[in-house]
Amino acid sequence: MDINTEINQVIENFPELNYDRNNNCLWGIIKVSGFDFYQIKIDLKPYPEFFPLVYELDGRIPRRIERHVYSDSGSCCFTTKARSQILLKTKITSIYLFIKNIVIPYFQNNSYYEINMKYKTDEYSHNGEGVIEGYRDILQIHNDLKIAELLFNRYKGGKLKVRDLCYCGSNIKLKKCTNGIHDICYRDFKKIDKNILGTDLINYFYPHLKSLGLVNS
Repeated sequence: MDINTEINQVIENFPELNYDRNNNCLWGIIKVSGFDFYQIKIDLKPYPEFFPLVYELDGRIPRRIERHVYSDSGSCCFTTKARSQILLKTKITSIYLFIKNIVIPYFQNNSYYEINMKYKTDEYSHNGEGVIEGYRDILQIHNDLKIAELLFNRYKGGKLKVRDLCYCGSNIKLKKCTNGIHDICYRDFKKIDKNILGTDLINYFYPHLKSLGLVNS
């Protein structure tokens, strides 16, 4: 679907949003339920490599990372870059689906927080720990050393085949481990760009790489 078709689909389904062609952004009101709405801007420049940048314009959400807004840029924090790349290549295949399945639930969750002082749905931790949690979720394992080793090998160009032993350390072939779940997880993992893997390795997994002897102290 080309970008013009995508924009038309968004305007058709969200008529209170407008498209600024010069700045490649959407802006206006997004209704999340009943009379509840948010004034937003959606910067499309990072799309489709990453999620568009979304800004809440009325100051309703404090500019703090614990409220899932980046304090430096003021953009909304939806998930990790690695997760966003997987979603864009699997489930979130248009701007319309991004707004419907990512943006609106995000603001609905904020509205729930305003009433209950807690979020309705689980969220990743902030900063580096959230990135690590994201990879645990992607790969369905909790061994951070195994995750670091897998990221490193993938960044260096390595690829597991279905008959190779699973990355989790079970000594079971990938295609059979966890009844094939880890094979599916690994296929999603391969959708992450290597530059993202490299950045995450250096910023969040470096101590694990040192423990594994994969980098110099």
